[in-house]
Amino acid sequence: MKRGQVLFLNEAQIRELLTEPQVLELVDKVLREWALGKTVNPVKLSLQIYPYHEGHINSMPSYIENGDLAGVKVVSVYANNQKTYGLPTTIGTIILHDADSGLPYAILGGTHITDLRTGAVSGVKARYLARKDSKVLAIVGAGAQGFGSMLMVKLAVPGIEEVRVCDLSAERRAAFIEDAKKHFPELRYISCASNEEASAAADIIVYATSASDPLLEGSALKDGVTAICVSEKLTPKTIARFDGFYVDFTACAIERYNADGRHQAELIGRTYEDLTEDMVTGEIGDVMIGKCPGRTSDKQKILTAAVGMSIEDVIVARAAYDAAVERGVGTVLDLEN
Repeated sequence: MKRGQVLFLNEAQIRELLTEPQVLELVDKVLREWALGKTVNPVKLSLQIYPYHEGHINSMPSYIENGDLAGVKVVSVYANNQKTYGLPTTIGTIILHDADSGLPYAILGGTHITDLRTGAVSGVKARYLARKDSKVLAIVGAGAQGFGSMLMVKLAVPGIEEVRVCDLSAERRAAFIEDAKKHFPELRYISCASNEEASAAADIIVYATSASDPLLEGSALKDGVTAICVSEKLTPKTIARFDGFYVDFTACAIERYNADGRHQAELIGRTYEDLTEDMVTGEIGDVMIGKCPGRTSDKQKILTAAVGMSIEDVIVARAAYDAAVERGVGTVLDLEN
């Protein structure tokens, strides 16, 4: 493309350009590079628009040394979108920039990429923190990010034999299981009406729900469990139930969980106790490169949470862009004429 031209890729095109195994390995790679200091990923800037609207919009820029990649994702999170408008809770747009000049060269729908890379982070965390003999996976929240996490965890932990699916909606549980069988027909699927039913026997639990209450505070958990929080509310009481607590980006995680926790507490008239950095055992990238110990016994209960990092979006978006250029997919826009 010529200077000043931008390739636009919509969500449908992106779905055809990326595969789950590819995204899992890209996220694994970039989290290692984060731990090695080969990326720049500032704490996300969050526009909280309460009480005017029940949602927030994040700006997430980053740079990756390997490949000289720069870009930014703008993503909105509106908990009531599905119920009110039939829209995804999370909606994103990604812009890739030439690192030398700053000129944008690609604009991509970022919603599917967000779902894929969020699932991939769950997969990476299961790969490095879960028991190697894990067989039962529970998914709490039968939405897009729960589904993506199910796919990626199964790829990362091939020994999974059973998937327990929990959601308030029996219809969503049934649809989730029907779609999951298209990918992994050999697995056993159980529809669970309660968090307790789903999690009590699970070796790995993924919490991908917009529930306002911290579900993990009272859940029955078996020894050796790995709990992966995609959107679960966390409190010091929850963290204290576990032998280790790992995040992807410590400063961003503490800021996000405290902001969300204070807001939820204000809505329901409760007090909120802040999370602090000393509650964090380590970052997953440091576990991956051997800088921080991860699981050290099969009896440990491990908690891990992800806030999402722009480097994950940018590396996956660039892979989609490269595939689109190779296949001649997308619409070329001219920003100058």
